[in-house]
Order: sequence, then structure tokens, then C-alpha cells
Amino acid sequence: MENNIFELTINGKLFKSAKQLINGEELLTLLGLHNSADYEVLMKLTDREFEPIELKEEVDLKKPSVEAFLVKPYRSISIEVDDEKYPVTELLMTPKEIMVLAGLDPQKHYLKQIIGHTDITYKNDPDHIIGIVDCMKFSSCKITSTTVS
Repeated sequence: MENNIFELTINGKLFKSAKQLINGEELLTLLGLHNSADYEVLMKLTDREFEPIELKEEVDLKKPSVEAFLVKPYRSISIEVDDEKYPVTELLMTPKEIMVLAGLDPQKHYLKQIIGHTDITYKNDPDHIIGIVDCMKFSSCKITSTTVS
């Protein structure tokens, strides 16, 4: 049995899968999106336009004709940064991209995701890919400079 890793592009970002056959629901799970009824999954084949695929439809990642996937919400979504709402059209964003959307300088700030009473910091990983879902909450923090004496 081969231990192949298959590369796939979803919304312009590179992902890896240990599975050769993957369906629409599994693509959403790979992005951290769990309410599959809220999202449309599209596939791009060589020399063709993006076409929808069903959530249970399997795609063979070994076929060279599979170029990319696109996942988009059926309805508009928004996120909150520092208690301000921002509409988003991307389902995959990095902390840097979220800060730019909110008008923050990624060189002077870092981002925390707020989930209930838990904070997830992206201070040391500003290029982490985040699967965006409606009403996600983030807060910005200033990067404090350390002085050397």
C-alpha cells in the first residue's frame, strides 16, 4: 500500500490529503467547515470552467485534470474584529488578511480568535490559514517591542 500525499488547491490555497478519493463534505472538513448545507463546492478541471460537485460525489485527486476547488457560502457571512463587523467573501483567510480587512497593521498587531472563553493566538503564526465561518470573533493585540539594555 502506497503512502501518497495528494496536493489540492482550495480557494487559491494549497492543502494536502492522504486520501486519493475525496468528496465535497471531506473538502469542507479539511477547511474546518462543518455545516455543509451552507456551502457550495465547485471543481475546476483542465480546459473547463468551475462546476458544482455534490457533497457525496467523490473526486480522484490522482487524475491530472483536477486543477482546483472553490468553496463559497450560499449566503453572505461576516466576522467580528474588536467588536466591529466586517463582511467577508473569502472562506480561507490568514490572520494578516483579517487584520488588513479591519484596517490594522500586521507589523504592529497580532490576532487572537475568541471561541467562548478560550483565545487562540496567532502571534507566532500570522500566515496560518483559517476556515472562516459566519460570526467568528477576533481581537487584535498590539505587538510590544522589547528593548535590549
